[in-house]
Amino acid sequence: MKKIILFTLLAIGTAPTYAQTSVGIIGGYNLNSIRPNSTWKALGYDVSSRSGWRAGLVADKRLWKKFYLQPQLLLNEKGYNSTYLWDVPPSYSNTHLKTRLLYLELQANLLFKQQIGNSKILVGAGPYIARGISGIQILDSDYYNSNMGSMARSVNYAVVNYRSKAPDYVYGNIVHIKPYDMGFNMLAGYELKNGLFFNVVYSLELNNNGFNKHYKNKNTYFGLTAGYFLRKFS
Repeated sequence: MKKIILFTLLAIGTAPTYAQTSVGIIGGYNLNSIRPNSTWKALGYDVSSRSGWRAGLVADKRLWKKFYLQPQLLLNEKGYNSTYLWDVPPSYSNTHLKTRLLYLELQANLLFKQQIGNSKILVGAGPYIARGISGIQILDSDYYNSNMGSMARSVNYAVVNYRSKAPDYVYGNIVHIKPYDMGFNMLAGYELKNGLFFNVVYSLELNNNGFNKHYKNKNTYFGLTAGYFLRKFS
């Protein structure tokens, strides 16, 4: 899967340009979460969404007739919230995790644009690859109805040899996350004649970003985007 995504990004990125190219800025809001496997649910974890953002640079190349290539280079904040409740008397604990992950992400979306008056409607999809650069996890816990306070854990983007360690992915104040996030985007939007554009996007990671083979999960988000093309080159 990784080789397919990397090859597709390379092929699209080196595609010939038959018309003008526009460059601009882009930013948006993410409603982030993860798609956990059955292990999370079996152990009682309840996963919910959290807000995030993305911002960066965008280019727009006309490839052929109504088809366009739109690569984007972004800082993209992802993550999720989760709750774990253990209530088997006499034991009781209620743990809340807020995980925020920041990636440097390269997208290569192929778009179809249809002229409507002086504007265009667009739909498209494409692969992306992202590298984690920072992150934090906030842990809040209640134990026997006593608040234990908050603890912050930093994120380490690295592959760990879990066979030689305990099955948990947390060691001290460090959370280990796999460094690369690869997946697929789908989007639809509207582009004005003056270069302003808006779209909605759904993104899903295709590789497993979980910390071992049992706790698998995939980053996902719905997003709202606004952007502006600053300049066009012939």
